[in-house]
Amino acid sequence: MGSLSRQRPAKRVTIKDVAQAAGVSVTTVSNALNQRTEAMAEPTLLRIQEAIHSLNYRPSRVARSLVTSQTATIGLIIAEIETPLFLQALHFIEPIARNAGYNVLLCSAQNLADEQQAVNLLLEKQVDGIIFLSTSLYVDDEYLTRLPLSAPPIVIINRTLTHPLNFDQIHWDNVGGTIAAVTYLVQHGHSRIALLRGPASRRSSTERLEGYRRALQQHGLEYNEDYVQLADFEASPETWVQATRRLLAVSPPPTAILASNDIVAAVVLRTLQRVGLRVPQDVAVIGTDNQPFCTFLNPALTTVGVPIIEAGQRAIEMLLTRLAEPHRPSEQVLLPCSLIVRESSEADYND
Repeated sequence: MGSLSRQRPAKRVTIKDVAQAAGVSVTTVSNALNQRTEAMAEPTLLRIQEAIHSLNYRPSRVARSLVTSQTATIGLIIAEIETPLFLQALHFIEPIARNAGYNVLLCSAQNLADEQQAVNLLLEKQVDGIIFLSTSLYVDDEYLTRLPLSAPPIVIINRTLTHPLNFDQIHWDNVGGTIAAVTYLVQHGHSRIALLRGPASRRSSTERLEGYRRALQQHGLEYNEDYVQLADFEASPETWVQATRRLLAVSPPPTAILASNDIVAAVVLRTLQRVGLRVPQDVAVIGTDNQPFCTFLNPALTTVGVPIIEAGQRAIEMLLTRLAEPHRPSEQVLLPCSLIVRESSEADYND
């Protein structure tokens, strides 16, 4: 029986090999790699570049980090990795970072303890920057105020800061998105518009309730407490069913329902259909987030989309700018939430 011989891996090309091929010192090659070429003769630089190309030399990132104090790594902390919503941002953050010469180190943090552990890990790894992709939970982020002066720049997305922090920030306009949804419904003949509000532990719930009340006022509609029910998307789906049934028991019942998120909206659709109501002819339904499954519901779900992809793009661009200009003033960006109209709200309502 023949035996398979294991091929010995090729020896890694070193900076010393490049120096020997180019006929220069290791220091001269190091100067060329780090763009210190002001006093270098052009023929010398050309020989080094040709040697690098012919030997297929790739500088060691570990060795370079010792010289530049940079690791070419960016940390990304995601609060809700179990849902596809936030992961959409990763597909845009990672290519932009890679094209700029950075790798992305991904951490999941479902609670404050996980987040603190992730931050400590990223500091130990000496990442060049950190992006937080957070929920809007009210959490005590006092530990962030104690970060060392050597900590890398930080960009936060959708985070509710409970302490003043001089970070670059990106938020989305929950108030404006809710106003757009209510305005659309009014334009389609609805005057009895209900809100299934999210948990009080999130800033987004407060902002959407504010947008709901402001929109009703703008259109001359009275605010009715009976049309506002809690649908905590962190709780059991059965509680969302009960909240929908409470709305239907109001006299007169609402003709449109704004749900606290798209998963709650899917349960609302099913609850309405099970009691024999048509969507959107009898009751229009609008969700929040624009989860990928919205187009697969029956009917397809109208929703207030959060700008997660744009937020991811802006965050990595802000971080790269911050790395190039460390002393520029911090920036705060508010991105609009767009109403995405689909079948669940398209019919006009005639009372």
